[in-house]
Amino acid sequence: MPFDVGNDDELDLENLFSDIVIPDANMYIADENKAVELLAELIANKKNTSIRMKRKIEYKINKLFSLFSEVTIENKTELYNRFLDLCSRLSERQKIQKLQDKVVVSFGGKVSAGKSKFINTISGIEDKLPVDQKTTTAIPTYIIKARENQIHANSVYGYSTVISTEALNAMAHEFDTVYGIGFPAFADSIIIESKEYTLPDEIALLDTPGYTKYDDENNSRKVISDREKAFEQLSVSDYLIWLIDIDGGAITKDDILFIESLRIKTPILIVFTKADLKPESEIQQIIKVAKNTVKNTSISCFGITAYSANNKREYGAELISKFLDYTIKGTVRNNDILGEFKNVENEMRYSISKAGDESRKMAECLFFDISKSEKIMDVKSLTTLWGKANQNGYVIGKLLRQYDLIISEINQEISEFIKEGEKIQ
Repeated sequence: MPFDVGNDDELDLENLFSDIVIPDANMYIADENKAVELLAELIANKKNTSIRMKRKIEYKINKLFSLFSEVTIENKTELYNRFLDLCSRLSERQKIQKLQDKVVVSFGGKVSAGKSKFINTISGIEDKLPVDQKTTTAIPTYIIKARENQIHANSVYGYSTVISTEALNAMAHEFDTVYGIGFPAFADSIIIESKEYTLPDEIALLDTPGYTKYDDENNSRKVISDREKAFEQLSVSDYLIWLIDIDGGAITKDDILFIESLRIKTPILIVFTKADLKPESEIQQIIKVAKNTVKNTSISCFGITAYSANNKREYGAELISKFLDYTIKGTVRNNDILGEFKNVENEMRYSISKAGDESRKMAECLFFDISKSEKIMDVKSLTTLWGKANQNGYVIGKLLRQYDLIISEINQEISEFIKEGEKIQ
C-alpha cells in the first residue's frame, strides 16, 4: 500500500512512526551525576565493623591451633587452612544470610550461550536478569524467591546496598563503555529477589560470567582473565548446568576441558540452548552425538537436553525439572558457610579425640608389657615411654576441653558478625 504523502508531497513522519516507542535513556548513563551516585553507593565509607570482627575471629582461630602446636593431630594444617578460608568468606555476609539452607545451581558456558535469557525463562522472572552482558562487566548474580522484588549489590567492602533495575542494567551494559569503569572492582555479587520466581524456594540460581574460547589466535590477557572469572565461580558450585549454543552443533573439546578442570563433585546437566533454531530431528541427533562424546570423558553427566527460551520449551525428557528436583534432595551446600564451620569443627574435634584415644591405648599396651617384663632395663625404658604416653593422653584431654570453650567463643563471634551485618545493610 503506497504512503499517503498528502497535498504537499511530503511524508507525514510523525503519523507514520506514531506506534514506535523510543526507549528512555538509562539515567545512570545519560546523567554523570547519577553515575557518580551509583558508584558512591558501592564505595561509600559506611559504618562497617566487618574487618575488626573478622580479625577477632581469626585471632580466636590462631589461639585455638596454638594450643596444639606441640601435639600431633591428623590433618592439622589442612583443618587450619579450611578455618581461615571460611573466615575470609565471612565478608560475603549478605550471601550468607540470603543463601542459608539453599542449594545453589550455577550456570556456565561460553559467552553468548544464552545463559541469562535461559535463567530468566525457567525461573519465571522474565527480563529481570540483564542479557548479553559484556564479560568485563559481568558480576556473579544470584536469583532467589522473595516476598518483594528487590536487588542487592554486595560491595567488596562487606556491606550491601539496594539498587534499581535501571542501575543493574547500567552496570551490566553501557557503564563500562561510557565511563571506562567496570563494576566487578566494587561489587562482589548481585542478589535479585523476585516474587515472580517460580522455582522451589530451596533453590538459588547463579548466573556466572561467560568465558571466551582460548586458542593460539585468541590468547590475549583478557581471554585468560575471562576464563579465570568463570572458573572461580563455577569451581565452588553446588550443582552445575552447562549451556551450549545449539547453533554450534556439538559439545566442543574446549567445553569438555573446561568442565573437567572444574572438578565438580556432583553430576552436571548439559543443555543446548536456542533449540528453536534447529529442526527436531537435528536436535535429537545433536543430543545423541553429545552423549557419545561425554561418555569418553571424566565428566559425571546427569543428562543432555535442549531448550528454547523463545518457545519456553524443552526438547527432551524434561531433564531440567528432574535435575532441579535432584539438587533439592542432595546434601551439598557449599554456600552454607555456617554449616561448613560446623563440619570443620567436628572434624577437628574428631582428630583431637582420636589422638587422645591413641595415646591412652599406647599407655595401656605399655603398662601390659611392663607387667609381663622380667628385665629391669626393659621395665625402666617401658616405664619412661608409658609415662610420656599417659601424660600425652591427659594433656590432649585437657586441650579438648579448652578446644570446646574456644569453639564456643568463635561461634558466638560469628553469630554477632552476622547480626551486625543485618544492621548495616
